[in-house]
Amino acid sequence: MASTYPGKAGALRLHGDLADPKGAIGGPVFDALLLWGCPLVSALFVWLWIGGAALLPAAASSAAIATLAVGVSVLTFAHLIAVAPRAYLNREVFESNRLRLTIVPILLVAALTVSPALLVIGGVLAVFWDVHHSAMQSFGLGRIYDMKAGNGALALRRTDLRLNWALYVGPIAAGWSLMDHLSSLEGLGAIGWATVASLPSLAESRLTGIAELAVAAWLAVVGWAAWDYRAAIRQGYRPPVQKVALVGATGFVSIAAWGLATPIVAFAIINLFHAVQYFALVWLKEGGRMTAASGRIGALRWGGLGLFLTLCAAFGFAYQYGRDWRWFAGAFIACSLLHFWYDSFVWSVRKKQV
Repeated sequence: MASTYPGKAGALRLHGDLADPKGAIGGPVFDALLLWGCPLVSALFVWLWIGGAALLPAAASSAAIATLAVGVSVLTFAHLIAVAPRAYLNREVFESNRLRLTIVPILLVAALTVSPALLVIGGVLAVFWDVHHSAMQSFGLGRIYDMKAGNGALALRRTDLRLNWALYVGPIAAGWSLMDHLSSLEGLGAIGWATVASLPSLAESRLTGIAELAVAAWLAVVGWAAWDYRAAIRQGYRPPVQKVALVGATGFVSIAAWGLATPIVAFAIINLFHAVQYFALVWLKEGGRMTAASGRIGALRWGGLGLFLTLCAAFGFAYQYGRDWRWFAGAFIACSLLHFWYDSFVWSVRKKQV
């Protein structure tokens, strides 16, 4: 039976090297700083910031930590709106999803604004959907590297889905940040879902068992992925070196942050690299359209990148300081949910839309 992979069957051989621009998405240096290497860069930045803050007097140290937390939070919220150029300026994407990009946002904002119960449910859904969404971003970048290496769009796709989910979710379940995620369920008690709202306290009394189960599941999924990769390599699959670097960097940082660091440090590291990767990818794919659009606004003589980042930052600050206002909360939570949902269909390696 003929091999389904383009390489020569045999021992492990990586495809390309990190300095080769042909295998990169934005270029070797660009990818090393903003894509496959971004988890490591972000972790180093946060640890250096916190280490420097520890050397300051108490008041200044607290202010530095608060500045980091607010800065990453604003950046995280800012990246939610960064999908808009992809969804609305890209004519092909918009025409293919016109109803989903027009009717659904209006209905969702209205529903979350009018119904307090739906607002609570939407807020909880956003917390857990964000976990899946973040894992899928790493998955998507890996698929792009596979595509650039000449591997099929479906090659090891299910394996990569399981692997990226395990690398991201496993350390959360086994680490200190689990309760920060589960605590969002407590809000459901306000709408009468007492049983679900009690799950955090139930989980808190069983953290050791949950952690052991999470570690076992993580090892099983990673071992399963290694077996699948071994079989594929024997058939001629050549893992792109950038994809290997991405998986290694993401897995290492995920374990170090979610599994070992305090929640505030973990959220800072993870959200920082996730947002930066997203901004980088959006600019690579839609920067030309944004630059052209900004050039048509005569009163604004900024470059497309400056305008893009400024508008996203304005939204991030608005979300940071206005999300607790009753009449704004619905719109902001809707934006979070729409960002996660839009990403599921405005980017597709299989359709060669990236």
